[in-house]
Amino acid sequence: MIVSRLRTLPATTPSWTSEADVVVVGAGAAGLSAALAAHDAGRRVLVLVKGGLTSGSTPLAQGGLAAVSLAEDSVDAHVADTLVAGAGLTDEAVARAVVSAAPDALRRLRAWGAHFDDGPPGLEGGHSYRRIVHAGGDASGAEVHRALRVALGRARVEVWEDTVALDVEVDDEGRAVGLVAGRVARGLDGAPVGALEVGTIRARAVVLATGGVGQVYDTTTNPLDVTGDGLALAARAGAELAHVEFVQFHPTVVYQAGHRGVAPLVTEALRGAGAVIVDVHGDAVMAGRHPRADLAPRDVVALEMQRRMLEGDGPSTHLWLDATRVGSRRLAAEFPTVSAACRAIGIDLATEPIPVAPGAHYACGGVRATLDGATTVPGLYAVGEVAATGLHGANRLASNSLTEALITGRRLGERLGERECAGEHQGGPGEPPAPGRGVDPRARGELARAMSAHAGVLRDRAGLESLSEQLAQVGGAGADPLDLAAVEATNLHTVATLVARAALAREESRGCHRRRDCPETRVAWEWPVVLRATRDACEVSVARTGERP
Repeated sequence: MIVSRLRTLPATTPSWTSEADVVVVGAGAAGLSAALAAHDAGRRVLVLVKGGLTSGSTPLAQGGLAAVSLAEDSVDAHVADTLVAGAGLTDEAVARAVVSAAPDALRRLRAWGAHFDDGPPGLEGGHSYRRIVHAGGDASGAEVHRALRVALGRARVEVWEDTVALDVEVDDEGRAVGLVAGRVARGLDGAPVGALEVGTIRARAVVLATGGVGQVYDTTTNPLDVTGDGLALAARAGAELAHVEFVQFHPTVVYQAGHRGVAPLVTEALRGAGAVIVDVHGDAVMAGRHPRADLAPRDVVALEMQRRMLEGDGPSTHLWLDATRVGSRRLAAEFPTVSAACRAIGIDLATEPIPVAPGAHYACGGVRATLDGATTVPGLYAVGEVAATGLHGANRLASNSLTEALITGRRLGERLGERECAGEHQGGPGEPPAPGRGVDPRARGELARAMSAHAGVLRDRAGLESLSEQLAQVGGAGADPLDLAAVEATNLHTVATLVARAALAREESRGCHRRRDCPETRVAWEWPVVLRATRDACEVSVARTGERP
């Protein structure tokens, strides 16, 4: 039996202190929404950003925001599509609450000055009606983030850039009372240099809004700073995690021979406009495979692509996306981001197909949380991609995530403005987890390759056990002063350990989790796999529960 234990960071000596009512870790759509709402309610809010305020996944989001607007569409239809995509693990009440609140979230963004495209809404995979609102064609996330940043500036919310959260401090009663954080020094080229300047922040509420885990894989659409920090922080704090095995691979990520790391995404809306995934012969891969063909849910498309690549009738590394029928004018007007990314590598979307392959894109699971962000650790909250609210289940429906981030972030901020939630709790002394050796940053490449090989689109017990054994052998960071590279490597190792453990536990195939050795979907597994690490030994325990996140 494999025993999964989480690595902890080396010991540090704090050299500064600060305090706030609410400290928000992360500055994407969820984090900024929470910060603005808490600030509006009179709380002193501090936002920590590992890089700059414009970093992270939200500004890069090509897809739009899903919200019912057409007369022929309905909340019931949107909920139904979300449930189908979630493959039996989506909480219907949560889905209905988010879907119902989506139009109001869009109205609020417009009131803050966000500019969305005119014309009818778009269509994306898994949706039965056109309900995707875009901005700048395929630059929706950038416009959402711009509007939130402007609102943040007007509110004068305090933001600390180049500050990484290291660990949550928990008191003797099991309540989160603050953070250990490190200030990052950067060279003239913007790269982090030297040891972190470590300090502590006392807070009545700690909010994790750190995004996903994409950098744990060899190829991902997520930027370099998306290293699973929030998931690792919550795990080391003893919070429950759910649905961690469900990592969504976007079907159409640009393939470049020999390239590893961040890869350009080709938005699903391009398939909504008529682009088709084809094989080496030019035949449509999804024809006859699903009623919605290329607009089937992402897990279905990614799996079929992976199977086709493994059949040997063409490259084992990629297929193609043929957008030539869309037309050059429409491509230039509606898909400027994708067009520019393809031009940069010598591909003309209007005249030739794009080589594509599935790439790690979105963590459907995360820290077990309510729609108000509450986790199983009092005082610790989670919103956005880092949270598992029950909306996405086993597979996220396209463009539901930005909408969810805005809604849950605002709900949490309002909750923290209530006296009984932020309270008069002064916070006793807290402690981070017991120090350890961390993880050697030089192991990141090998770790990512192992995750892609054994915990990617297709998995099996032998591969997952091999991955777990490999993770157990990874070297420590040593006794040098703690730097950002060691923090990120340790967090990525934690993410890999958690995904492998949850994927081993779920002995079936469902949504984004597909097991070669357990190919069937089983009713007996229509429940979350819940992980929890002890704070003393950081040993991970696994349970199934009938209570959805």
